[in-house]
Amino acid sequence: MRTQFVLDSGADERRLTVEELGDGVYRVTQGEREIVVDARRLGESEYHLLCEDQGHDVLVERVDEGGSLLVHRDGGFATVTLLDERQAARLSLSAGARRGARGAGAVRAPMPGKVVKTLVKAGDQVSAGQGIIIIEAMKMENELRTASDGTVKEIRVSEGDAVEAGENLVLIE
Repeated sequence: MRTQFVLDSGADERRLTVEELGDGVYRVTQGEREIVVDARRLGESEYHLLCEDQGHDVLVERVDEGGSLLVHRDGGFATVTLLDERQAARLSLSAGARRGARGAGAVRAPMPGKVVKTLVKAGDQVSAGQGIIIIEAMKMENELRTASDGTVKEIRVSEGDAVEAGENLVLIE
């Protein structure tokens, strides 16, 4: 069985295909890259993943009824949306339009939460992977990072603000 996923880290989206090989083993393909993942369930929402000889403990939480999940791994997190074949095809057709509307440098909230601290200000130069803003969600502080180098164009929130999932927090140009 093959399933399409969109992995959304708040700053970028990646499209994955996952194929179940049996006994908790999966083939994950992103573009030309392919890895085999051995997944073992540890608890109700906890898993241990073995990927390319590296182990990762993962906590998975449901964000909404629409199928979005919050995946915590190695101190970071990503929002994962499960798509059926029709939704994946629709996404493929509209991907360019959505990326243009969102802006390549938008750092978005992966889930509802509260802004704890902004780590940059408008006009700052930033590097890919640099922490931009810290939000508290589900009693955990999460540092959101930029996916690209650039200059902070606009900070759309202040410390203490409540934010919704998908909300643009910081724009990088």
